[in-house]
Amino acid sequence: MNIIFIASANSVHSLRWIKYFCSSESNKITWISTKEPNHTTLIEYKKLNKNIQKYIVSNFINLINLLKEIILVRNSLIHIHYLGWHSLLLLFIHKSNKIISTPWGSDLLLNRSKIKNIWFNYLFNRTSLVLCDSERLAEISNKFCNKKKIIKIINFGVDTSLYKKKREIFASSKNIVVGSNRRLEEIYDLETFINAASLLIKNIKNISFQIAGDGSLRNYLYQMVKKKGIEKNIKFLGSLDKREMLNFYNSIDIYVSTSLSDGGLASSTAEAMSFERLVIVANNSDNKKWIKNGINGYLFDNSNEIQLSKIIDKAISNKLSSKNIAKLARKTIEKKYSYKKEMSKVNNLYNEIIISK
Repeated sequence: MNIIFIASANSVHSLRWIKYFCSSESNKITWISTKEPNHTTLIEYKKLNKNIQKYIVSNFINLINLLKEIILVRNSLIHIHYLGWHSLLLLFIHKSNKIISTPWGSDLLLNRSKIKNIWFNYLFNRTSLVLCDSERLAEISNKFCNKKKIIKIINFGVDTSLYKKKREIFASSKNIVVGSNRRLEEIYDLETFINAASLLIKNIKNISFQIAGDGSLRNYLYQMVKKKGIEKNIKFLGSLDKREMLNFYNSIDIYVSTSLSDGGLASSTAEAMSFERLVIVANNSDNKKWIKNGINGYLFDNSNEIQLSKIIDKAISNKLSSKNIAKLARKTIEKKYSYKKEMSKVNNLYNEIIISK
């Protein structure tokens, strides 16, 4: 297959997806990105050099040279991940190519405008196949389609052979570690995580918190922790690469996501579940379809730091029960969110689109 991916090189999700299809000798892959790889993706991005051409559109000259090439592309699959500014490249794609669109959530849900809606209407009606990771995104996508489109639910998936524990949770009696790795942006509501931490630190001596990730609120959150006088108990790890992230999951006992909205199940939550960590996530979006409260994890109301702190306290007080819940979390991922199974589904869909009229 000839597949052109238009996807950000600083996204772990895009990297994993494209890496899977580069592994087949029968595929010819082109990856176009308007963003440079970052600390999280750089090492694996550089290693990805088999059956693939990579383009970083970092300036106007690069853009012009790229447009000269993509205008000539015929009879290929064009798969765009995240429907942001880079989706405008589709204006230069010949009609003989078949377009696959994968919205991620924030692109459809945030900062909507009339101009954006007009573009989405054009984009979805030019698209042959829409792949979403939640029914919610599938429903929103369908509203932009003038006629019936093929819309499939595909999860990003987790490589369960890689994302697996090296130690049990609560293995250390000296220190309990609670972690989060959502970006330091308003939508991920790290303030609630910090406020809950502040409440717990007063009553539990052997507890610490780790925040992995970066973002525009970094300095604000640093100062918030400092003002509360809990900087000794909360560690900011910054942006982590793949190896560092695996170590992060292995080091924590409890994983928390305070995100106010997600597309489907967040990959970070799924990874923590695969690692057999106890997961506690905000009850919004599709989370209740994946997390059964008290069975394979816990749910709490958006921005409710008191409720969150009580759940963490309860989980620590009932360690045996928490371990059993964490085991069921892993089984959920193995059954419903396997990376290899999901990508195999995508491969079949690609082949179906190629032979369809």
